Amino acid sequence: MQQSVHALWQGLKWLMATSAVCYIFLLFCVLFFHLTGAFYQSILSLLLFMGIYVVLGISFEHLEHVLMRFVSKCRSKKRSIVFYAVLFHLLFIWGAVYVSDELVDGILLTTSEEILFAMSLWLFHFLFDYATFPFEKEAS
Repeated sequence: MQQSVHALWQGLKWLMATSAVCYIFLLFCVLFFHLTGAFYQSILSLLLFMGIYVVLGISFEHLEHVLMRFVSKCRSKKRSIVFYAVLFHLLFIWGAVYVSDELVDGILLTTSEEILFAMSLWLFHFLFDYATFPFEKEAS
């Protein structure tokens, strides 16, 4: 009985966290579209755009990791590896935004708005990774 209550509580916490993240992403999208003057036909088309972006983003992330493993084996300088990591991340985010924009008829983003949207999402990814990265010194 106690294990099932604990599992239910964990599931509820996961559901609340996931819905908070989705709601923040929805607010970000609505605010971005409003500030840039981009067109979305309805909230349903915006939700479809967000869903397609998330699925594509997860798919592209695997390809990004494969490319980064290849680059890290070919390159020895840390600066060039970081440059390629940032470049690949931006390109794949923009690719997901571009494909999502093309697949949803109720969304109209210009190329500059797509790039600005991708850069904003990249900044959020970077800040989140920076905030959650443990900066303890490694044992030498």
